[in-house]
Amino acid sequence: MKFDSIKSRLVLMTLICVIGMGMLVVSQHYFTQRLIGLNQQRDALLRMGQDLLQMRRHEKDFLLRHDTEYFDKFLQQSYSFKGRLTTLVPMFNEYRLPVADVESLSASMEAYRGVFQQVVSLQERIGLTQSDGLRGRISELEKTLNEGPLSQSPQARELLTNIQLATRNYQITHEGYYAKLMNEMSERLVSDYRSNTGYGEFVVQYREALLQLVDAFTTFGVTHNEGLRGDFRQSAHNVEIQLKGVDTALQPMIEQQEGQVRIYSLSIAALTSVVLILVLIKSFATFHRAFVNFLTFFYRCKRQYQMIDTRKLGFAELKSLAELANEMVESKRDIEARLASVEAELATKKAS
Repeated sequence: MKFDSIKSRLVLMTLICVIGMGMLVVSQHYFTQRLIGLNQQRDALLRMGQDLLQMRRHEKDFLLRHDTEYFDKFLQQSYSFKGRLTTLVPMFNEYRLPVADVESLSASMEAYRGVFQQVVSLQERIGLTQSDGLRGRISELEKTLNEGPLSQSPQARELLTNIQLATRNYQITHEGYYAKLMNEMSERLVSDYRSNTGYGEFVVQYREALLQLVDAFTTFGVTHNEGLRGDFRQSAHNVEIQLKGVDTALQPMIEQQEGQVRIYSLSIAALTSVVLILVLIKSFATFHRAFVNFLTFFYRCKRQYQMIDTRKLGFAELKSLAELANEMVESKRDIEARLASVEAELATKKAS
């Protein structure tokens, strides 16, 4: 198709606008879908952060209240966290992001959950309440000893009371001083009354239970940075750090996609505008040249007969008009020639 007519030029400009708008719509749709996917993953990361905060909350609730209901809630939240984490792997593969970060986060989450399981198991061994675990066993033995023959001896009763007081203080403060007192006084109690029939066995069991309690609390962690509590705290911090690392790895990709949206949109708009402007300039120049030729033609036709050069007009419609004008000039020239011939004949007849 030759674009040598006004109609074809208008069609061309319309096509340029339509194609440019179409490319813009397609690019916007494509990048919008990619951005939606990335932002959905970002939203998943935010929800994972919320899951982690909820897990930390359930962790604190369990350590404070010793209720396994909070451990069940912790597990449910961790499964939700793991499920959202799984959805990140395909996206990381698609954008060639470090999948090792996701795998490392998953491993840290498993370690966090595993250490918490150990904490719960150890707390169950110590006793979720005063009547459970080692604490319940110690209470039963204390009751047995207080109601047995030892209660008849003032020295034994005083020693047993001091051991009980040190035990309660140790469970509250977890200070090594009280653990040392428990060890020394229980050892003295065993050495003094172990040989007595009837309750010597209970004295030995009482000391063993006290030592097991001290060992369990030591394993659990005297402070929040020691023992299982320290490991547990560190594993939670590892999950937080690695979750932040995954979010940091995703953020540049979102910014890159947003930058590509701007670049492609501006490029398509600029290219469409440039092509359209060039077509308009060329069309205007062609039309202006044709208009000047027509103006010159009419100006010269007042003095002499002159034909229009159709090759200089550009547009097919103007060429058609020029051909009609040339025919008019040629016809007028023929008419005037015939008129001059007739006038010459009349003049000759009059003269004769």
